[in-house]
Amino acid sequence: MSLPESDRSWREQCQSNVGNRPMVDVTDMIRRGESVCGAVSLASLQRLAQDLPDQPTVVDFTGRAGAQDLDQAGVVWYELSGSSQTGRRDRVWLKIQAIVTLTCQRCMKPMQFVVDETAAFVCYANETEALAAVQDDDDPLAPEPLAVDEPLDLIDLVQDQLILAVPYVPKHEVCEPAVQSAGEPIEDEPRESPFKVLEGLKTKPGKQD
Repeated sequence: MSLPESDRSWREQCQSNVGNRPMVDVTDMIRRGESVCGAVSLASLQRLAQDLPDQPTVVDFTGRAGAQDLDQAGVVWYELSGSSQTGRRDRVWLKIQAIVTLTCQRCMKPMQFVVDETAAFVCYANETEALAAVQDDDDPLAPEPLAVDEPLDLIDLVQDQLILAVPYVPKHEVCEPAVQSAGEPIEDEPRESPFKVLEGLKTKPGKQD
């Protein structure tokens, strides 16, 4: 599995803001028609990383000469954008891409899981209104409510979405066969059943005197 090649230039743009921890005034961002993008290492997302195997160490992923591949595992690329429409609440969208290292629960070997998704949110004036919206809306596909009365810690939101995106019981589509260790007996070709051999002896004609 790999990240979309068509988004490579987008990931490069995100990496121009690598390592930042944006605090976003969502209402102002929407009013200005702007967006906020960036990149962060998976290992730095502690709530996510504590339940995962060790993620690849990201030494340099800024896109400069000599830097590592733009599409390496262990990096999260993200962008927050929004829009305002008359008669409707403001909405924002969070786009994230990442290659996360997991442990296959079938063969217990490492596996890479590609996250490529965009989550939608509806803006509310405060946390109280956002919680009320959750209780009133029973549509599981409805956009999540987002309180915008305080600056938004964008990395926290990115981490929340990654936790939701990672499968609870990850499995390879097809696990690699186990490698036989030294000293283990090698299985021969399937042998004919001894009962079948015995049956054959019973049916043979007797020896003539």
